[in-house]
This record gives sequence, C-alpha cells and structure tokens, in this order.
Amino acid sequence: MSTHETDSAITKGSQHTARRTIVKGAAWSIPVVAAAMAAPLAAASVNNASLAFTDTETGLLALRVLGGSGVLNAQALVTVPTELTLTNGPGALEGLAAITVTVGRPAGINLPVGRARGFGVASYNGVDSTGGQRTAVYQKALGVRYGFPLTTFTTSQNISVASNGQLVFPIEFGLAGSSTGVSLSILARFPVTITMIIDGKTLTATSNVRVPVGAGIL
Repeated sequence: MSTHETDSAITKGSQHTARRTIVKGAAWSIPVVAAAMAAPLAAASVNNASLAFTDTETGLLALRVLGGSGVLNAQALVTVPTELTLTNGPGALEGLAAITVTVGRPAGINLPVGRARGFGVASYNGVDSTGGQRTAVYQKALGVRYGFPLTTFTTSQNISVASNGQLVFPIEFGLAGSSTGVSLSILARFPVTITMIIDGKTLTATSNVRVPVGAGIL
C-alpha cells in the first residue's frame, strides 16, 4: 500500500469515528432537552388556570345562622353563589391550595348605630365550616360594634386537575354576626371574593350576595 493510500484510509477512518462520536453525543442530549421542556409545561398549567363562580341560587332561602343551630327563612328572594369552578390549562395541575373566602360589607349602606347580620361560608366542597375557620369583624366606635360584619373563611385543599380539565366545588353561605333589629330600605349587595393560592400563583373569583328589602334575615 502506498503512502497516499495509507493517508487516505486513515482520513476516512477518522471521519467515520468523528461521525459516530457526533451521533452518539446527539443521542445522549435528547433526554436533557426533554427534561428542560417539562418544567415550563407544568408552570404554564398554573398560569393558564382560572377560577370563577359558575352558579347561583335565588329563592326564599332557609339560611343557617353561623355559630348557632338556628335557621332563618327569607321573606323575599335572596340570591347567593352556590358553585365554584377551577378550569385548568395545558398540563396537569397538582398541589396544596390555600383558600380564603371574604364577604365584604354592602356598599352604599351606612349603619352608624346598631348591627345587622352579614354572610359567611357555611360549607365548602361539601364540608361544614368550623368556628376556627371563620371570622366576623364589625366596625367599632368607643368600643361599640356597629354596621355589618366583614367575614372571612380560610381552609386548605389538595388540588389535582388533569390537563384542560375542570374541578367544581359547591359552596354554601349562611348568616354571620348578630342583629339589633335594624331595618333596611334598599337592596343590599354583599361582595364575595375567593382567592386560591397554588404553586405560588393566586387565582381569584368574585360574586355577590343580594338581599332585597323585606327579606327579614339581616
């Protein structure tokens, strides 16, 4: 074999080895790329998820008095939210969610003296709320409580939603606080806000409880 032929064989062998090395390196790199792509998909699921109140009930409702054993029957048509829906985006969504439901005081109604009832969560996702999960805070002047209570309900929940799936949670509202017998002459709207914090992302939904004049429950 001539020197030219030997050099040519060595060159071809080196090129073949180099190609094998490149292909082998490419094969090893595939799982790394796949792993790098998985994390953004999980994050996108939380970022694309949404929360909304999706159903209400209107009627002469029998409402539980929170912290007691009684029930008050409305004498006029009261409307309350009854259902909450978590809608997921692409990618599974799983984790422990911190949940807070706040019911505010009705705007445009000023009670400088006396107290009226407000609304709080009686049950969430089929489970009755407890006194430790609820608060009802009135305004105060000279140590005397007055007006409507601002209420909160807090709980935690394990969430597991498939990609592009939904979870529906029933929610029941009851009467919170106490009444000194004040009468209202206008429609009262109590703003309801729920926040769900999961995987560092905060989802929010809003609605309201509507109580007309003559309902006799506040």
